[in-house]
Amino acid sequence: MPDTYRIARLPIRLRGFISPDTNSQFEGFVEPGDYFVLEEKPGFPTPDTDYARLEVPTLGALDTWICVRSSAQRFAELRDEDKPPPAVRLPFDTEPLAVDEGRLTTLLADFRDYRYELDEPRYPWPLPNIRLPVAPPQVNNCCTFAEALTVKAFADAHGSAFTWDATRHRQMMISSTEDYFSPTTAAIESGMALHAPSPEVPPHPWTMIQGWRNQWRDGHTFLIVDHHPETDKVLILESNCAHGLDGVGYRGIGNLRDKGLQPPAKWWTLDSVWTWRKVRTTYLFRQQAWLKVKNRKLSGLEGAPR
Repeated sequence: MPDTYRIARLPIRLRGFISPDTNSQFEGFVEPGDYFVLEEKPGFPTPDTDYARLEVPTLGALDTWICVRSSAQRFAELRDEDKPPPAVRLPFDTEPLAVDEGRLTTLLADFRDYRYELDEPRYPWPLPNIRLPVAPPQVNNCCTFAEALTVKAFADAHGSAFTWDATRHRQMMISSTEDYFSPTTAAIESGMALHAPSPEVPPHPWTMIQGWRNQWRDGHTFLIVDHHPETDKVLILESNCAHGLDGVGYRGIGNLRDKGLQPPAKWWTLDSVWTWRKVRTTYLFRQQAWLKVKNRKLSGLEGAPR
């Protein structure tokens, strides 16, 4: 795999076109942010204009052409960016607040029959120090799934040494505009997780992501169970009503109730499984929290030859 990416940084919203020509069919708007460049046409179709084809998963066609330059006016910056190295796989063996992965996978069975419900979600069980709506019916959304699974695992493992309360719950629900990444903030401040070095680095096993497709619109909270560096594929565990899901499951693979709790062997070879690159380009605004999970086996990557 190449050691660098070609990146286009858009400081403003630009129009996307089906061809490198602003007179061609309009495909949709490309929001400000960083995008991977798939193709460049400098000085095309005249010396006064430059075009680039970008990877834009939020558009139906998945890619689109933008005008980078018209005469002396430049609309986007193109540059090479070093490919970040894979995350160091921390064992968390001596971390006091770490949990065995087995606690998470055992709890995952209680989400098997859950379906997605944005507005009136339910929890499979109570959580410490907060009053919550408990199933039935078995319905949840992205935030309630991430909170229920992780908090229950850490609370059961550590008892009073782990603190969760209404303030942390409100952070998981992003109830304040003061912090649009408050689910990851809650995970870190509670001691469940570590700060990632940056939003761009490849995720660590069991990473919580808060992502936004646009600036504070179309948000989503999800877990990345693992990252396969050679293919860049990520095993995403979430509650969703898209990407082949209606409830809890693995993105691009299927619901737990249909496919089971264990992801397929060599899931990283499946075309339908997303890459970290696609996650970065889809969720232009995002933060990571690396959950303190040890004795990891679910993904099939820990200690396995690749």
